[in-house]
Amino acid sequence: MQIRREEIRTGLLVIVSLGILTAILLALGAPGVFRAVNTFNIFFDNAGGLKQGAPVMLAGRKIGQVVKLMSPIPQGDRPKNFESYECIVQVSVERGSKIFNEVHVRMLSYSLLGEQVIDFASGDENSKLAPNNAYFIGERAKDFAQSIAEAVSVIKNVVTPVALEAQKTMTELRSTADNLKQLTAPGSNVDQAVIKFRDLGQNLVELSGPGGKLQGTLDNLQALTGPNSHLQSALQNADKVTGDLARNKDIEVSLRNFREASDQLKGTMSTLGPQFQQIGSNLEQATDTVKRQPWRLIYPTTKKYPADKPVLRSQPRLR
Repeated sequence: MQIRREEIRTGLLVIVSLGILTAILLALGAPGVFRAVNTFNIFFDNAGGLKQGAPVMLAGRKIGQVVKLMSPIPQGDRPKNFESYECIVQVSVERGSKIFNEVHVRMLSYSLLGEQVIDFASGDENSKLAPNNAYFIGERAKDFAQSIAEAVSVIKNVVTPVALEAQKTMTELRSTADNLKQLTAPGSNVDQAVIKFRDLGQNLVELSGPGGKLQGTLDNLQALTGPNSHLQSALQNADKVTGDLARNKDIEVSLRNFREASDQLKGTMSTLGPQFQQIGSNLEQATDTVKRQPWRLIYPTTKKYPADKPVLRSQPRLR
């Protein structure tokens, strides 16, 4: 009898333990069994990495779990302006959770293993609480892989052209360095120019140094233009002469005499003008005769001139 009672007590303990464990599992895995929940539907473009039973959070606090994943959604059932969103994630959350009609819904990763969760944040209280079975538009947060892919894209689209330009610039700089090396090599034009310039500097030093030709020239020039030089004496004499001329009015007298002499020469030329004209005519005839009859320089003349003909004078009439 005592053994039967012990067995009954043991069986009741096992049943109660199994009931408590089942209740705990149902409470954890199916929140709607023991407490009221709301169901919401969230549209995503892709549910990659999200699993059924994944946590649902409100500003980082767990309030429910993912109940169902549905994809692809027919084109006609997709939200307007979001035709590429072909997945619906159904979640159940505690009914007391403040999920507003206007809220930011994101699918993001909370661990390095890539476990995806749904998070409601930045709700607008003025939009009122969302009713049961409400629909939301969600967005996928960039995970590590997407960030790496975007970084690779940025490197490919931005850094690669810059690297190519840098490589091109380095090639041009290398070519420039080679040209400079050739220009500055021993025996090159630049090297010869430097040598010539050095020789020029040495020659200038020799010319301008003590005892050089330039120094001697400067000394001679200084002696020529110095206070006691011949040039200074000539300038002083010229200054004295011009002063005397201005003081004695010799220039004015000379100009007046020159004017009188030019007037006399003009009168003389007007008087002797016809004679010079006759002399010119005789010279012209003489050169013509010599050119045409050069023997006349030896033989007697045979040419008759108008001036040699006798002049017939009219005789007076007898009355």
